[in-house]
Amino acid sequence: MNFVYICRPGQNEELRYSIRSVMSTFPDAKVWVVGGKPDWYTGNYVQVRQNSTKYTNARDNLEAICNSEDIPENFILMNDDFFIVKPIKDIQYLNGGLLSEKIEYYNELTPNTSYVRSLQETHRRLLKRGIVNPLDYELHVPMPMHKVGLKASMAGGSLWRSVYGNMFGVGGETIKDVKVYNGGPLMPKSYDYEQLDQPYLSTDDLSFDTVLNVMLKDMFSVASDYEQG
Repeated sequence: MNFVYICRPGQNEELRYSIRSVMSTFPDAKVWVVGGKPDWYTGNYVQVRQNSTKYTNARDNLEAICNSEDIPENFILMNDDFFIVKPIKDIQYLNGGLLSEKIEYYNELTPNTSYVRSLQETHRRLLKRGIVNPLDYELHVPMPMHKVGLKASMAGGSLWRSVYGNMFGVGGETIKDVKVYNGGPLMPKSYDYEQLDQPYLSTDDLSFDTVLNVMLKDMFSVASDYEQG
């Protein structure tokens, strides 16, 4: 199983513990980092300049994945703040329910933001493709993908996870997102990490240190083979 991360520059402690969580669950997995790379990381790496906006950098990283001759065709797409926190045997598809309901909810929490507009545009494009009741795949969880499908999903500037999930009809269990927030307008939808009713957990810049000290340091105290020193 190949876990492919799209990463920002910097030392990135989130990535360190994310990789530890992957290797703790899947000790035979292979890890790839695409984009930026911390000094401590020693594994497979595809360099991509990270000199634009967060969204553009992410798309550049995804393009590099699709064009890489080394990364296998089938892989698990990861962000550096995804953690596997309960034993699982494989990576299943998950969705957040109807995309229209997510748009309505986010319009109440963060109206007129670029993210809401991206959700709306993605929904419109999926409807034009003849997909009735598109599902939301903008969850902060690992997602199985293949390179040809990912490249096709990125056309047109829509949100590639939801385009991929709906275009290829991957289905999956419907869950509440597992992102932990420490404040801001999205706080009402923060995941209760003390409950851990899902095998995954994700943090943002404000919540990582809290979750690290409360949980992740103890759960993943052993360094992975991808760390130097």
